Amino acid sequence: MPSLKGGEFKMNRQGHIGLAILAGSAMLYVTPDLSIMPAAVLISAAGAGGLLPDLDHKTSTISNKLQFSARKRKQLKGLSILSLGMGILWFVLQQPMPWIWIAAGLIISLASRLRSLILSGLGLLLLIGHEWYSLHWLTLLAGVALLIMPFVKHRGIIHSPEFAGILSLGIVSFTATQPVLFQALGLGLLAGWWSHLAGDAVTVEGIRSVLLPRLKVALNLLRNGGAAERWIARSCWLCSIALWLMIFY
Repeated sequence: MPSLKGGEFKMNRQGHIGLAILAGSAMLYVTPDLSIMPAAVLISAAGAGGLLPDLDHKTSTISNKLQFSARKRKQLKGLSILSLGMGILWFVLQQPMPWIWIAAGLIISLASRLRSLILSGLGLLLLIGHEWYSLHWLTLLAGVALLIMPFVKHRGIIHSPEFAGILSLGIVSFTATQPVLFQALGLGLLAGWWSHLAGDAVTVEGIRSVLLPRLKVALNLLRNGGAAERWIARSCWLCSIALWLMIFY
């Protein structure tokens, strides 16, 4: 068995997904009355939930799905500065339509911050929806979380057990009156989210309480991307498959 000792700071994608799928499979095992479709939704949601907390990290797997590559972002920032500079020069030289250069520079600048724009935009939409249509308070929580996501510290409030607890209450209270597919979706997201926190807790950086900042769980057992994590991920998948066989056969 590989050593679990290591000095890296975090669990990477393969470890988080493996843990999330196992957590979702365990949730499925204790709710055996689900048919194939809700079961598939639950497992898929668990996999997604296992990555969602890392939206607060600018270069995480899930964040990179919302933005251009680091090299492209650097190029866009350079083009933005160049375009804004040309707009100012055009204005000083009294050339026609300097605003075109300035507008282009602003648009390119927004493109270089696409992740922040998407997260904050979705957060604002949820807040507006909550205000205009009196939606469930879960939309208020999600809206605020997405709005502040580009600006909070990684492994901060989004990774705290307090936030996970409030999120759990919101999802459970919202899905309790919804069709079974929504309930399966909620259970899967929660299983994945909590599995993510459990995975982070075994690293040296760990997770920390928001209300009690000195309260920290950091077991320092796992090397990021090392043999131990690959072993854990594969074991989680094998255990998940075993659970599926027990449930459906």
